[in-house]
Amino acid sequence: MKYLLLSCLMLLAVITSAQDYPMAKESPFGPGEQIEMKATVGFIKAAEAQFNVNNIIYTVSGRPTYRIDIFARTSGIFDLVSSVRDNWGSYYDTANLVPHQFYRYIKEGRFRKNEIVYFDHKKDSVKVAKLHKETRKLERTEEHAVADNVQDMVSGYYRLRAIDFDKLDVGTIITINTFFDDKEQPFRVKFVGREVIKTKLGRVKAIILVPIIEKDSLFEEDNTLRVWLSDDLNKIPLKFQAKIYVGYLRVEVKKVKNLRHQLAITE
Repeated sequence: MKYLLLSCLMLLAVITSAQDYPMAKESPFGPGEQIEMKATVGFIKAAEAQFNVNNIIYTVSGRPTYRIDIFARTSGIFDLVSSVRDNWGSYYDTANLVPHQFYRYIKEGRFRKNEIVYFDHKKDSVKVAKLHKETRKLERTEEHAVADNVQDMVSGYYRLRAIDFDKLDVGTIITINTFFDDKEQPFRVKFVGREVIKTKLGRVKAIILVPIIEKDSLFEEDNTLRVWLSDDLNKIPLKFQAKIYVGYLRVEVKKVKNLRHQLAITE
């Protein structure tokens, strides 16, 4: 189950934008925003995730930043088989839309991984602090050169939300760079259309995105992942679906709080 959950979080994180895409005039989110999602495999509840923007504006590297956290945990039978308690987070510049710090604290079964990534956008470099798997004390640091305005695995999704999709043609492929697992990883995502979908929040207008990925041992075939974002100024995640060998993994919005804009609910 931990690999399914990781894939879910990575999917939402890597769908991001380059600097030259048209951006909305208004910020898509603000302090205090909370989004709760539920993951199921078939009809079985598998996990829960929360996307939280802290109420406080933090100063990091001399810049005002949002602190954004993603918390994920398994539930039910999946929690008994392989428990997951993950926290991914980013300190994200409120004006320049780039990360200044990224951290992840991973507990998946017996596996542990803790690290903090410090971004220096003036020098186009990052410093990765590797922490002890239990105490989180610093063990060593590594430095890497990166592309200009590179994103992390959390900030990427929040950067995406600022894109003005009304100015993009259906079929547009967005290509970007993120820094993850000690290297830059380019990702591509295709804007494939719009539709209205049924959610716990009501019937909501949605943008449909398809990440372009390589076939691997988890997903049954290429490009079987789809993401639905609300087709409004919020661009919150409504649904994520992936065809896997054991069926369908679905992640759907459960509850939202303190959205900055009106949700595109329709009759």
